[in-house]
Amino acid sequence: MAVLCQLADPANYRAFDWNLLDDPADLTYWLDLYASFPSNIEPHLRRDGLTGDHFDERWRAFLTEYGAGLSARRENPTAYGALSTIALGDFRRSMLNKHGWPDPYICVKQRENELAAKLYPRVVHEIDARPQGSRWDMLLRGLFAGNMFDLGAPKTIAMYNSGQIDYHQILERIPPRPWFIDHADALCKRLDTDPYKQVLFFVDNAGTDIVLGVIPMVRELARTGIRVVMAANSAPALNDITIAELNPLLERLSKYDPILRQQLGDGQIKTVASGTTSPLIDLSLISDECNEVAAESDLIVLEGMARGVESNWRQKFLCDVWRVALVKDATVAKWIGCRLFDPVCRFDTASTS
Repeated sequence: MAVLCQLADPANYRAFDWNLLDDPADLTYWLDLYASFPSNIEPHLRRDGLTGDHFDERWRAFLTEYGAGLSARRENPTAYGALSTIALGDFRRSMLNKHGWPDPYICVKQRENELAAKLYPRVVHEIDARPQGSRWDMLLRGLFAGNMFDLGAPKTIAMYNSGQIDYHQILERIPPRPWFIDHADALCKRLDTDPYKQVLFFVDNAGTDIVLGVIPMVRELARTGIRVVMAANSAPALNDITIAELNPLLERLSKYDPILRQQLGDGQIKTVASGTTSPLIDLSLISDECNEVAAESDLIVLEGMARGVESNWRQKFLCDVWRVALVKDATVAKWIGCRLFDPVCRFDTASTS
C-alpha cells in the first residue's frame, strides 16, 4: 500500500479530520447508525439467497459480536484507537467478513446496474444532442442525481426501500445554481480552455451513480482529450462499485455506445483498483498501481459524499482537486454548514488547495 504522492502534507495527513468526541450528539448519532445496519442488511441476505449454511446461528453470532463491539465503543470511544466513521466502517466490514457475508449488497448492485444500463443509451443521447461546451451543466446535474443511490445514509436507505430512487425524478429536483459550494464555472472554464493531461477519478456507488452520473462525465472528459483513469474499490463496501464490477460494466455499456467503445479501446479511459475497502477513502492506504497513476495526473476527482466531504474535506494536494457530491447525511451537512441534499461542486487548484 502507498501514501498518495499528491498529498501536500503527507506527514500530517488525516483522512477523517472531524472529532466525533466534540459533540456527544454526533457520537451517539454515528454509533446508532452503525447499530442499525444489521437490520438493513438482513433482508437483502434473505431475499437474495446469500444466507449460506446455518444462517440463523451465524447471524446470531454476528449480532452478538458486532453489538458487543459497538457497546464497548459507547462506553469508551477510544478503546480501539481514534474513533472515526472510517474505523466504524472497517469494524463492520471485518465482522461481515468473519461471519461469511463479505458483500451483502452484491445482488442489489447487480440489479441497480441492470436498471441503470437500460437508461444509459437515452441519457448519453440527450447529452450528445447538445453542442460541445454546453454539456457540462447537464453532466454535473447527472452526477448529483446519480449519487443519490447510497445505502449508507438513513434518508437514502429509506428512499431506496420505498422505491423513491428514480434517476429522472431526482434529476428534476436538483436545486438551481448557485449550489452550496459552486465552483462549476471555474472548473468548466479550465476544462474548455486548458484541459488536463490525466484525471484520476475516484468513483463511488454502483447503479445510477456510476452508470448515469460518472460514466457520462468521464466519457465527456475523454472527448476533450483528457486521459481518465477511474479508481474503484478493491473490495466490497456497502453499495460501492468494485473494480471487479466496474470493468465488465464498462465493457457492456460500450456495446451500446461507440464513443465509449473507442475511448476504452484507445486507452483514453482506463481503470485501476484504488486499494480501498471502505465507503470513505484513506489516501495514505492506496494501491501502488493507483499511486503510479496519481503521479502522472494533474487533476484528482473525489466523487461522493464519503470520499470528498466526510473524508478528505480539509486536506491539501499538490495538484488540482475536484470534490463533487450530494450531501445526503444530516450530520455531515451540519459539519460543513449546508442543508440536506445540497450539491457540492468544490474545485481547488494546486495553488489554493
